[in-house]
Amino acid sequence: MTVVVRFYVAAVAVFAGACLALAGWSVPTAALGLHWNALAAFVVLGFLSEAFYLRLRVGTGETNSSVAFIPFLAAILLFDTGWAISVAAISELAVEFAVRKKPAIKIVFNVSQLVICVALASWAFQALGGQPSTAEWVFRPLAIAAAVGTYFLVNTLAVSFAVALGDRIAFNKAWWRIGGFSLLYDFASSALAGVLAFLYVEMQLIGLIIVIVPIWFVRHTYQVVFELEQVNRDLLELMVKAIEARDPYTSGHSLRVAQIAEQIASERGLAARVVGQVRTAALLHDVGKIHEDFAPLLRKNGKLDQTEKALMQTHPSRSADLVSTISGFRGPIVEAVRHHHEKFDGTGYPLGLSGGAIPLGSRIVMIADTMDAMTTNRPYRNALTYDRVIGELGQLAGRQFDPELVSLVVRSATIRSMVTARIAGQAERPSAPTLEVLTSTGRAAVRA
Repeated sequence: MTVVVRFYVAAVAVFAGACLALAGWSVPTAALGLHWNALAAFVVLGFLSEAFYLRLRVGTGETNSSVAFIPFLAAILLFDTGWAISVAAISELAVEFAVRKKPAIKIVFNVSQLVICVALASWAFQALGGQPSTAEWVFRPLAIAAAVGTYFLVNTLAVSFAVALGDRIAFNKAWWRIGGFSLLYDFASSALAGVLAFLYVEMQLIGLIIVIVPIWFVRHTYQVVFELEQVNRDLLELMVKAIEARDPYTSGHSLRVAQIAEQIASERGLAARVVGQVRTAALLHDVGKIHEDFAPLLRKNGKLDQTEKALMQTHPSRSADLVSTISGFRGPIVEAVRHHHEKFDGTGYPLGLSGGAIPLGSRIVMIADTMDAMTTNRPYRNALTYDRVIGELGQLAGRQFDPELVSLVVRSATIRSMVTARIAGQAERPSAPTLEVLTSTGRAAVRA
């Protein structure tokens, strides 16, 4: 963990301590027993909601998601700031120690950022006329909306900054990884917090039990949605791997192109949704090669003749046609796939587009595709060095490649790291396939 991340965690912890120091801790003396019972009930509900979290894959890593924000937001509507903080902090701390068993620094950050979220949301609620109480329900829609908005804003900002610093990625990419479309579900589900608080005031423990069923339903919905998204991603990658299995020299090619293209798009400052579209287009840019008439060309060791070249140049359009069968990919993704072999000077294919007329996604995929090809061992040459790759991009900037994107790639330390790691891996492998043969002295590997 870097010094910058440790400093950030320390700053968040200090801010959380300040929130605790400034928080109100008022107790309704007329209903003291009700206050303590409610506090205990919501700590238990918060613990259970957080303990049954969902473990989600995010790229090569993992993240967690739960519906604990529902009882935490309800606590803001029922208790003064200090007590609402206590509900969230105790629940989170217990889960981090007993269930997730995370390192101390991660526990400090997770609990601290939650303290800040609840504190600021509680103050926003009270500033707009909200009156937290376990004995009387006063409906303040604007105050509740402010609490919900503040909670999610602070939470996503705090966690996204931590991910951006820890993984050294752009903030918008980190935000999309943490929140993305799931924030829409979070906001919709947050209505249950108001219902939970109201039913508890009116019915106490029975009201709490009534709301447990819809909370479980929300969790189940999250699980189904996230699992479906992951299955879709896995199926796309499986399909691409099946296609690339025809050619040993392109194994993993599309996934690597997707990773480079995603990084270029992210550093270009594109919106997170657009970055995702570029990654998908890069992953699927060669799926048209699944057609049987491409099989002999992919297996051919020598150069293609003119007829074969003409056939190979149809693969972007045929890839786009296949991708367009998925309705959600029609539009920018399909167009990025269709034009990923257009050259900046207009001499590419299939339509001979030039400059800004080429979709930005296509221009990005073109560079990522070429970089991976240059850093892959071939029967006729070994992978090029990084300096050689950059030199080739520079020479062809304005002719084959978008010069602005080339400049971005040249400046990017992250892309340099990705590509040099790839080249180092290629250096450990032979440039041509090997066969194991039996000799008089044992087995030996020879070039095919």
